[in-house]
Amino acid sequence: MVEGKEVISDKGVVAAWPDEAARIGARILEQGGNAMDAAAATALACAVMAPDKNGIGGYVLVAVVLEGETGRVWSLDANAKAPAAAREDMYEILPVREGSGGVNENEYGCSVADDANVFGPLAVAVPGQLAGMGMLSERWGRLSWSEIVAPCQELVERGFPFGAELAKNIRVMEAVLRRYPASAAHFLPGGKVPQPDDIWHRPDMEKTLARLAQAGWRDMYEGELGRRIAAEVQGLGGILSGEDMAAFEPRLTEPYRATYRNAELYGPILPNGCLSSLQALQMLDRLEPTADGSVEYWHRWAEVLKLAWRDRLRYVGDPDFVAVPIERLLSRDYAAGRVEGLVQMPERVDLDSWGVSSETVPETLHLSSADAEGNVVAATITQGGNLGSGVVVDGTGILLAHGMCRLDPRPGGANSVAPHKRPLNNTAPMIVRLPDRDIGIGLPGGRRIIAVSAQMAQRFIDFGPSPLQAAEAMRLHVVVEEPVEVHPDMDATLVRGLEEMGHRLIYNDRIGGMAHIAEWDGAKTRGGGGGWAAGL
Repeated sequence: MVEGKEVISDKGVVAAWPDEAARIGARILEQGGNAMDAAAATALACAVMAPDKNGIGGYVLVAVVLEGETGRVWSLDANAKAPAAAREDMYEILPVREGSGGVNENEYGCSVADDANVFGPLAVAVPGQLAGMGMLSERWGRLSWSEIVAPCQELVERGFPFGAELAKNIRVMEAVLRRYPASAAHFLPGGKVPQPDDIWHRPDMEKTLARLAQAGWRDMYEGELGRRIAAEVQGLGGILSGEDMAAFEPRLTEPYRATYRNAELYGPILPNGCLSSLQALQMLDRLEPTADGSVEYWHRWAEVLKLAWRDRLRYVGDPDFVAVPIERLLSRDYAAGRVEGLVQMPERVDLDSWGVSSETVPETLHLSSADAEGNVVAATITQGGNLGSGVVVDGTGILLAHGMCRLDPRPGGANSVAPHKRPLNNTAPMIVRLPDRDIGIGLPGGRRIIAVSAQMAQRFIDFGPSPLQAAEAMRLHVVVEEPVEVHPDMDATLVRGLEEMGHRLIYNDRIGGMAHIAEWDGAKTRGGGGGWAAGL
């Protein structure tokens, strides 16, 4: 097995973080598993090692999957669903709190009493992430589910360091974790915030993994684990029921499709975020290509992203509840119309009328895998925010995500709370199909995902970089209006040119999180990104 930031192999690769999760995926390939097996095992290892970012109780796994044998691409949506007892007026809406930078203030322009949609039992929707891992294995995997779980059982048995980032994030959430005895026992050994070098065995997680290995992933929903999750939440005052858990099923459907230059682009269905990335690319495709060293290149990206975001915030929600003009938004004619009036100076709008912010938290991960059969997987997994709801199910080690905070707590909107509704999110994994290579891309990073995922896809098509080069390339982010975020290392000539055009720039050295990319070119696989890559 070879490993590093970029790996080339004639058999298979996995790109992911934490590093050990990527290694686990590569070992699954060594055992005879395919890219889907490797993705499922890697995601489960991420869930065990980085519960601040994702988890067995995480709220979403969303993926695009390319079948090498058939050439068919699938959307796998394992998104949270609001409980049947959810109501659009279930939270007490308050004015924005001065100095607060929470989800409600940044995303919705309000605050919620006790942050009840963010922390605690009323923040918990049906957690979809494990169902996504299970479906990857059940639908496409070559190995048994118990073989997918086994590496994590070994990981928990030998223990692993908390690490600096998780230890820091536990400290940030200490007050919330101490509200719930099971949460405090799990994350605060001996009643103290852990140190980065402390070895952790995820108390009670060994029992949960053993149960999953023996009973299967559906036990989390239809069996003993599902009943325990519902009982814990209801015992704390929440509304999630056993019926909600048992009725959950991930959705396996046709993906959304778009084209850019000579490439086919595929992304997961709503309410995930890739629709907006695809729309931005189709608008850009109506313009003549420009070099990324030109001011015009970056100006166009800023203006196209503004247009995509205005449509996103105006029209998009769960299509089961909101009439989203999907076909229109992905239409090439509509894209041509949107950019027809693209001006040479930045367009101005009243930002306050949109009530948006691009502030975000980076508690999400992405992984990609590819194998020599031409299978490619791009999967994004998330808790939503740091340590989710903060609620651990007693006796299981399962931390529950806060899927409800991704629904707008204010009544009357396209993304407002409703029974069984799936929350809008910004995840945007993508499969890029070129004549000579198939590429799985994605990254974490909240609203910045929309822009960066599209930019990486465009780079592959127009410039032909390696996965690592694409992951580390310069990025830009903007929502509906200026300022435009650029990296501090952007060339001074470009900065000056953009400012002379009228753009208002701000610097951000972290526009989105670590991208992870895997590809198959018909002869070999290649993986790379900001974290780790491992392959045969």
